[in-house]
Amino acid sequence: MASGEFAMIKGSMSRKVREAVEKYRAGRRREAVLQLMYLLSDEEERVRLEAIDALGEIGDADAAVELSRLVDDRNSEVRVRVAHALGKIGSISVMSSLEKLLNDGEGDVRFAALKSIIKISGGSHFDALIKALGDEDERVRTAAMEALVKGASRYSDRLVGLLRSDDWKVRAGAARVLGEICEGKARDELIRLLDDWDWRVRKEAVEALGKIGGEEVIPYLSRMLQEKDAEVRVSVVRALASTGSPRVREILEGALRDEDAKVRLWAASALGNMGSEEAEKTLIEALSDEDKQVKLTALKALARAGGVKAVKAIDPLRLHPDEDVRKEAERAIKMIALKHNMTVEEILRKAKGA
Repeated sequence: MASGEFAMIKGSMSRKVREAVEKYRAGRRREAVLQLMYLLSDEEERVRLEAIDALGEIGDADAAVELSRLVDDRNSEVRVRVAHALGKIGSISVMSSLEKLLNDGEGDVRFAALKSIIKISGGSHFDALIKALGDEDERVRTAAMEALVKGASRYSDRLVGLLRSDDWKVRAGAARVLGEICEGKARDELIRLLDDWDWRVRKEAVEALGKIGGEEVIPYLSRMLQEKDAEVRVSVVRALASTGSPRVREILEGALRDEDAKVRLWAASALGNMGSEEAEKTLIEALSDEDKQVKLTALKALARAGGVKAVKAIDPLRLHPDEDVRKEAERAIKMIALKHNMTVEEILRKAKGA
């Protein structure tokens, strides 16, 4: 640890830890480390926590043994600090202690332990990452997934195998990772997961298939629009849109009539992004949607994909009681006029005669 870094936190240090820090700054590293290790058993909690942090910043490998003795400490904050400190020391010898902390009862401790494991191993500790993939804490699962995505090329086959795990969290996490890396050889297993008993797994399988893409996944995804869980249907709409296939237009138009407003909103957005003139009629119908956000999204979509007929339908909304709707209607007409190289007045006159 550089002396400048110690100077930055010197004012907040307890006297005991400050004394050890001063020794370190004076070049008496070994003496400072020994004093800090002694302070790990101090009766003051603040002193113990500061000593842990200081040893981690110094990065002395000899301190790892003493720090590892604290992995069973009753204070969860101590265990969190130990996990961070061991990660900063960075020695492979501390991995067994970090693996033990990965089994801790506190999510904060497990999260800190996993981050340190990833830092030391470079994300190559596959077994630890898979264990974390099934963690109850979403932060832990997300960190594991991110590390797996970075190193997925090394063990994509093992990830495909995890799609048959007994743990729903592992199945869902593996599906997400395989989707992120667009692993085509996982397609059949992901299609199988569309019938998984857990909706969260089905959702991840849908999104992964959307990212992997291919015309062959469209029939399987469109079938999932009958899914009872609205969150899954939202993912289906996004996945269908991400395939980029013109075949999905009619399917998305059907989703605009879904009972759930979120599904309708995403369907309207997707149709607008496709820029399909054929979708104009369905988007015009969505202007009558009872949900404000769906109405606004339809206006934005028509601004991208609409023509003169859309302007005729949008025009009355400039007098809508909701200010947001009025503003979006004005904006949509301006965008359509610009696209047709016309003024707003010209396109409104043309719309009235349409």
